[in-house]
Amino acid sequence: MALSRWINAISIFAGVACAAWCAPPVDLGDLLTEDRLEPEGDYYESTVPDTLDLAERAGLAVRGLTEFLDPSLGCQHFSYGIFKVNPPYMSHEGDGGANWGKIAESLLMMRHMSGSRENLDVHTRMLRGMVDNIRPNGNYYVVLRGVSLDHGQDLIAIDSARVMMALMALNQIQPDARIQELIEKMARGLFDVVSYRDDYAYFTEAPSEPHDTMIGVLGFWKVAFIHGSALRGLARAYASSGDDEILELARKVKNYVTLPEYWVPETGPKAVVGHEHAQFAGHHHSYTAALMGLIRYAEVTGNVRLKQFVRDGYEYLRNFGIARIGLFGEMCTTGDMTYLALKLTELGVGDYWEDVDQYVRNQLVELQITDLDKLRRANALMPTQERVKYIHEMTTDRVIERNLGVWLSDASNPTLVREQTFRWTICCSGNCPPALYATWEAAVRFSGDTAQVNLLLNRASPWLDVDSYLPYDGKVVIRNKKARNVAVRIPLWVDMETVSSDVNGGTVSPYWLGRYLVFEGLADPDVITIRFPVVETTETYTLKWKEEDFWPESTDPGHEWHPHDEPDRFTLSLRGNTLVDISPRSENPGYRLYLREHLKRNQAPMKQVTRYVPPVVLKW
Repeated sequence: MALSRWINAISIFAGVACAAWCAPPVDLGDLLTEDRLEPEGDYYESTVPDTLDLAERAGLAVRGLTEFLDPSLGCQHFSYGIFKVNPPYMSHEGDGGANWGKIAESLLMMRHMSGSRENLDVHTRMLRGMVDNIRPNGNYYVVLRGVSLDHGQDLIAIDSARVMMALMALNQIQPDARIQELIEKMARGLFDVVSYRDDYAYFTEAPSEPHDTMIGVLGFWKVAFIHGSALRGLARAYASSGDDEILELARKVKNYVTLPEYWVPETGPKAVVGHEHAQFAGHHHSYTAALMGLIRYAEVTGNVRLKQFVRDGYEYLRNFGIARIGLFGEMCTTGDMTYLALKLTELGVGDYWEDVDQYVRNQLVELQITDLDKLRRANALMPTQERVKYIHEMTTDRVIERNLGVWLSDASNPTLVREQTFRWTICCSGNCPPALYATWEAAVRFSGDTAQVNLLLNRASPWLDVDSYLPYDGKVVIRNKKARNVAVRIPLWVDMETVSSDVNGGTVSPYWLGRYLVFEGLADPDVITIRFPVVETTETYTLKWKEEDFWPESTDPGHEWHPHDEPDRFTLSLRGNTLVDISPRSENPGYRLYLREHLKRNQAPMKQVTRYVPPVVLKW
């Protein structure tokens, strides 16, 4: 094992030494052009309700994910956007391009679902910069200005896996044998940075982080995060290549990350074996990363026991924060939990459509920056700071304007992002967009001659278009294009006996299949209208996380941490699954959340939009 580590270290050093003149193993230059990245789907005008539209949010994300890049460093992303001082700034401190693949995948997804043509030149340079950091052996690590940034075998593993997933998205948009060759080369490159023991394969043996910090990155977070992320990439690489050696490596990584010592909860019932049910003590986002890797491995191998393990972990995590609105401490976890809910549902391990609807309508979209005036007002209240000389490259150039469409990171309080956490960290704007895309894709699916509408969100598709008037009005209009049959899932909060419907204004007799209302014998251009009352509810939740803490995103925030004697209790006012008001609201400085007075009206405003339908569906 010691010899293996020395060989790995020498290999990494050698790769760094030649990085300045070693080209990537596969030339993708002619694929990474503006013409090749420009969306090729159908655009058309439509009048729709001015309600939540994930494709519109994706268009904003395209702007933010391209504007917050640094042109002076090959269009590498900045690592932080800091708004708690005035003027705000963006910095490269502490990251060094480690999330390049994550942002690249997100940007490809957001452009694909929105049809945005904005900043194609920057997008092209960003992808070229990423690919240029793939070493001849398939390993990815960043070399900028002739200097290799600090990447051990653990970081090479996770960063390579995320770049692989970006290339997988690219290969679905513009299939090319060279992209697949590079994906397989990168997957095999992980053999160069892995260590073995018995029937396990691992990239790090990091010890548990002691519970003496308030930020919540605790426990065996590094083991869970590194191996879960690498496993996700390996499982998907096997699915696209069929390479049994890649699957065997994935199996051994799975064995390692599921070792009982890494899944020990803070406490639990005496008769429950926590490690058999994915219970843990430590950083939430790290363990959701592990669960995402495990569910992808379970998917490609059909491992039912592992699917159940992931379901148990997902259910365990729902007890933290306020799951009713998708508040789990950090926005990375909101994105991860949305992804897990969708994948578990897709694989038939559970029915979590309601969870997805709750997360997406609330926290997932609420923390996306969509109002620059609101951001300016919040930043104007922050303390003035003279520009100082930072060790790491930073900028104060148009920071407010360049961050429209990205995600703030703190999801630990439902009324504001407080001053000390008024920032974004790059990982959140890499984890939220894939959840947004997966939700958009899964909202409407088609098989044979039947379309299945799983979420009542605005959605344009090749098979039908959905116009949702929620939460203003309990009305959904479905404009058929290609479906012979349509099954529409009615949310859990709707009394099924109150639902009425018609087709082209005439009487119709659909039938119920569980929560799905099924219409048969349809043709183009039939229009289905479904109506039901919007149910308004008031619910109260206690949140033990304290407003004055930094992200306490951990099952146990530390030995020195104790909740208030009387923890905060929040009253949520909801219309269906949409939070429209909350009390009490904090009076402290910060970025105000859930200012949704306009959603209390009973009539949805209408607007003219350009809808876009992409030519293919990306698998995620």
